[in-house]
Amino acid sequence: MPKQDSKGGKAARKPAASKPAARKPAARKPAAVAAAPAPLTKATLIDHLNADLAKEFQALIQYVQHAAVITGPQYDAIRAELAIHSNEEHAHAISLSEQIDFLGGTPGVDVATVHVSEDSKVMLEQDLDGELDAIARYKARIGQAEQLQEYGLRRALEDILMVEEEHARDLQNALDL
Repeated sequence: MPKQDSKGGKAARKPAASKPAARKPAARKPAAVAAAPAPLTKATLIDHLNADLAKEFQALIQYVQHAAVITGPQYDAIRAELAIHSNEEHAHAISLSEQIDFLGGTPGVDVATVHVSEDSKVMLEQDLDGELDAIARYKARIGQAEQLQEYGLRRALEDILMVEEEHARDLQNALDL
């Protein structure tokens, strides 16, 4: 006859001391599902644009410095082009600042890390890396502007993107890529 507890119910069986209690395998958690990105807001877009603005300031400074110190006869043509690029990056900074203000934000004054080198080829590679990064960022930003139905911003970003792509081509040609 089974033992009963003090309340008249069946007592729980204790496992035998000689046998360890069998453990159930831990329940497996479902495969991690990628968390959905936070919905894009105008404030988030402004933050992204300010990060882009810091990169434009960086590119402007970097191009000025590289144009001044690049050496070698093979770089004579690109030297003048780097000075032009710096002016175009300045125009991008102005455009972004105006767009940030229009969206209700305050244009930042941060400058992303400026890359310098004593090697002329490395300078151009640094510039190209920056342009390729800018192209990827502006493509993403155009999609974000579209998502928020900010069509004027989208158009301004498309104009900047076209110039950044031209810069990348100039640098690729100078590097024989």
